[in-house]
Amino acid sequence: MSWKDELLDCTYRGVNMDIMAEDLEAPRALVQHGVPYVDGDDVEDLGQAAREFSMRAVVFGPNYMFHLKLILMALDTLGPGELVHPIYGSVNVVSGGYKVSHNAERPDYAEIALRFLEHTPNDAFFNPDFAFTPEGTAYVEDEKTWQDGVFDLIGRVDSLIAEVQGWIGGGWTGLMEKALGLPGITLRLQQMRSQIMGVVSGVDSMAKSSGAAFDPLLDLTRSPTEIRSSIEESTPSTSADLLSRTGLPSAMPGAESLPPDIARIGSAFLVAAREGTEPDGSALPTAMPDDPVEAVAFALVTLVITELALNYAAAIGVAIENDADDLALSPNDLERLANLVRSLIQAAILLHRHLYDIEEALPIIEGLRTAAALIQARARQLVLQRPPLLSRTVETPTNLRLLAHRWYSDSRRAGELMRLNPELRSPYSIAPGTVIRAYAN
Repeated sequence: MSWKDELLDCTYRGVNMDIMAEDLEAPRALVQHGVPYVDGDDVEDLGQAAREFSMRAVVFGPNYMFHLKLILMALDTLGPGELVHPIYGSVNVVSGGYKVSHNAERPDYAEIALRFLEHTPNDAFFNPDFAFTPEGTAYVEDEKTWQDGVFDLIGRVDSLIAEVQGWIGGGWTGLMEKALGLPGITLRLQQMRSQIMGVVSGVDSMAKSSGAAFDPLLDLTRSPTEIRSSIEESTPSTSADLLSRTGLPSAMPGAESLPPDIARIGSAFLVAAREGTEPDGSALPTAMPDDPVEAVAFALVTLVITELALNYAAAIGVAIENDADDLALSPNDLERLANLVRSLIQAAILLHRHLYDIEEALPIIEGLRTAAALIQARARQLVLQRPPLLSRTVETPTNLRLLAHRWYSDSRRAGELMRLNPELRSPYSIAPGTVIRAYAN
């Protein structure tokens, strides 16, 4: 490994840090059993304790106070976080405290002594693929590094979505095969058929299209495919449309064809998602109903909400990643996007957890949880990259362009102020006393 070419940029919770020195200590838990009047001890090895990373970071320059504040905010955050170590890569750690040192002989300069403890054992800790190189005794890492799997948000989310969609399609087919095999099902077939086609027509209307006619009881795989394609077409792609909830229904599509109680549950989940709040699963049964018509209705609600969660996760992942270049979205916008996808995913998880067996539900739940965690972590990183957000009071009659010139010496940042204050009705005429949210610099 070459320090010149292979060292990684150090970050903690997404905040960059310049590291001067580092130490790794890996203590072991040992117990000594001594016997009186017998030389020596019997030493029992109880395993490795938490690895300890000691580092010394430096901040300097005219903006050193701003960078110092970001680092201290990250260090003061409760709970474990991701440390990207310059040598060992991504490690899940807990901050063990820090010490900030200033010196009068070095203005605009501070050193931070850091201490991190590994939160959980990591099987992949410092385990890259090495190859021998003939230039002496140096080693080089394989071209594929841990960064390829950690920071490619869009690729990872897309992979998780494809995997979850395969699982839910198989679950739908299995449920339908089981329902159609029940004795005396003949009298219920028309009810099941009308429920399925009602929901399929409902999601088709969301996409402003009409699917080809088919019999869902003869072609079992067609229903989830039709629902998926229509939701994909109706899911918006721009951050503005995602924030306005365009394409996200406020009621369960095809609700009129479902039992009223089940339709209300699906609609309540969608309303919670539009508001970005936690869905209430108290009305869900503890298992899939024995009645085949009710079981199919719950499965349809689960299909629609899970596909909405997956497609919105993909769209919001792209929107958040695109924002990394220009930081156009405000922290509030990023929070609203993350809350939207989190609420949809929580609703889908509740449905699978309550209605399906653990073996069938667990792969879907794990995929959904991982996708939500990736998007939330990336959104948080982008929020931390922005300067602190302040509330400032306007003192004289003005407009946003003039305010941007006064505060930043750049009138072009008026659009940024408008994004941070969407409630302003007359940005061209702002009265004294108006409180404006603005970045510190």
